[in-house]
Amino acid sequence: MYFHRKKTPSGETLQLLASYRPKGGRSPTHEVVASLGDAAVPDAWLKPASRLIQERLAGQPALAGWGLPPAALEWVDRVVLQIERQGGWPRGDRPTGRSGGEMDDEVVDGVLIGRVEHSHSTVLGPLLCALHAWEKLGLDGLLGELGFNPAQRQAAAALVTSRLAEPLSEHALMQWLPHSSLPDLLGEEVLRGGTDRYYRVGDGLLAHRDRIERHLRERTEGHFGLQRTIFLYDLTNFHFEGVCAGNPKARRGVNKQKRNDCPQVVVGMVFDEFGFEVLHRTFPGNTNDGRTLPEMAACLREAASSQCLSSTVQPTVVLDGGLAARKNLEELRQQGFHYLVNDRRTGRGRWREQFAADGFTPIPGRAEDQQVEVRRLQLTDESDGGLSEQVLLCRSAGRRNKELAIRSHAEVRLRDDLQKLCSRVGKGRLKDQGAVQRAVGRLLERHPRAARFYQVTADADSSGTPVVRWQRHDERCQAEDEMAGCYVLRTDRSDLGPEQLWGLYMTLCRAEDGFQALKSDLGLRPNYHQLEERVDAHVFVTVLAYQLLRFLLHTLEQAGDRRSWFTLRTVLSTHCYATVTLPTRDGKLYRLRKPGVPEACQWDVYRKLGISSLRRLPRTKTVSTALPESDRAPSPQRSPNLIEPRRKCSYSKTPTLRRNNLHITVRNLG
Repeated sequence: MYFHRKKTPSGETLQLLASYRPKGGRSPTHEVVASLGDAAVPDAWLKPASRLIQERLAGQPALAGWGLPPAALEWVDRVVLQIERQGGWPRGDRPTGRSGGEMDDEVVDGVLIGRVEHSHSTVLGPLLCALHAWEKLGLDGLLGELGFNPAQRQAAAALVTSRLAEPLSEHALMQWLPHSSLPDLLGEEVLRGGTDRYYRVGDGLLAHRDRIERHLRERTEGHFGLQRTIFLYDLTNFHFEGVCAGNPKARRGVNKQKRNDCPQVVVGMVFDEFGFEVLHRTFPGNTNDGRTLPEMAACLREAASSQCLSSTVQPTVVLDGGLAARKNLEELRQQGFHYLVNDRRTGRGRWREQFAADGFTPIPGRAEDQQVEVRRLQLTDESDGGLSEQVLLCRSAGRRNKELAIRSHAEVRLRDDLQKLCSRVGKGRLKDQGAVQRAVGRLLERHPRAARFYQVTADADSSGTPVVRWQRHDERCQAEDEMAGCYVLRTDRSDLGPEQLWGLYMTLCRAEDGFQALKSDLGLRPNYHQLEERVDAHVFVTVLAYQLLRFLLHTLEQAGDRRSWFTLRTVLSTHCYATVTLPTRDGKLYRLRKPGVPEACQWDVYRKLGISSLRRLPRTKTVSTALPESDRAPSPQRSPNLIEPRRKCSYSKTPTLRRNNLHITVRNLG
């Protein structure tokens, strides 16, 4: 097979052609297998893609990939699916026909191929990757050392790995498990015990939190050869649906989702520069961010003294602006850490003259609309024993555009509401002077971002009618525009240049990405638990799932694949377990439960993760005797291809079972 771009009156169309020699013919014949329109495909993809498509149509597994990138492999899979749907095979291999109803009872080696069915498909790909990470991180062996019996280890694997495929609570997990591939991969025992079993397993994991986190730090350091010298500390919160009277940590506070009406819990987490979780703690929901740092610094000091985190280089802790209190920085120095912190936005005005001066150096390798310029200043704090501190002034074009757009949008909303208020007053709906002033106060409270740039008054005209007037402070707006996109970094390190310091601060994005994965991909919020230990266990199970996810993503990043887990899960979700039903001419019915054949884009992910074969995956075979046509109950709703028994049969635990004329034998082919 080969690709050819054909000239047409409307442009070009990409065609996949097959070349063959007819019987008795001397010259080869070319036949169109698929017409792909004006597909914008690079020419470098075409030759290896045609060879891969030919292998796929011949039934060969796409293990090699022919050096194609992931996007090309997905395109190949779409082309193969189009060919299968359209029946565009080359001559000699073309299918006999396509029908919407029952096909003829053609028999091939005793199998009625027109009645072959598949059913009970369950998603396999994301769970297969999650269990691969579980095995590589040695969590099953660790839980055995901690006293978990085989059933508890099996439940723990199901509880944690399910978060990567379908992030659900323990209660909803029991409803999802029967429709997943975990019973195939781990055994039918995962369906036993009910919800309480998984609650108890989560409590058991939480009881060994410190030991499990230390094991994961050691395992990831040994597997990837990590040298951890940077720690990223940040906080997030999640709210509860309910009162949570049994949880003393459930308190109302400033919620990142604007759900200040709900009680919440604050989670502080330390990441390394590679995105792996180092340790975490939960705090009451009304805890100020800055007050969590002393406890976390002491825990981090204890963890850093272990072999997996020890280093000849003094570690640096990167913090956000809300943690930049002077006493927090002093606490970090006492614990033996350097610090790099983003100063508060409210304090950047003191550097107005320095930002307006020359001497800024652009960060190389960035686009013009995302350009960042930096300037380093050396300061000495005489009030703090002559402590030397570096200040890095940063001007970001991307951040400037973002801040200006946010403020402009806020001003538009404020002015719209002011116009509506004036309309209400003008129509006489608000006649009392006090009512107008209260309405103005509520309006300004709803728009705090833009209200500081406007002077709004509510007074009366000569006739005593209430009037609302406002005026924009252009000078204040201009001063704010000058500082848009500017931010200040402070550190006690003197051995790094401006570009290195800025790059070090940008690693804090790893923490933001980690929280995004925890909350969006792994189901950290919202939380439906009511007891403190259940909430802490829910957080820890989510953290363990994040460690598996980070293991997978870091492995792929080393292979040059930087796709998000959302994208990867979408790609892998079409690789499933399925039950294939094969009716035979002699009346026997074979049911094979087995994994499907991965597509090229899926094999590409598996190969990068180190999954080279699926032969070890469990397979089962069931043989029964099909009922004759005369014994089947007529039903207009039943599919004509479906062969089903006369009545329901209850299956026992024995491998061989006889009910009426059913003879069932179950055998593991793995």
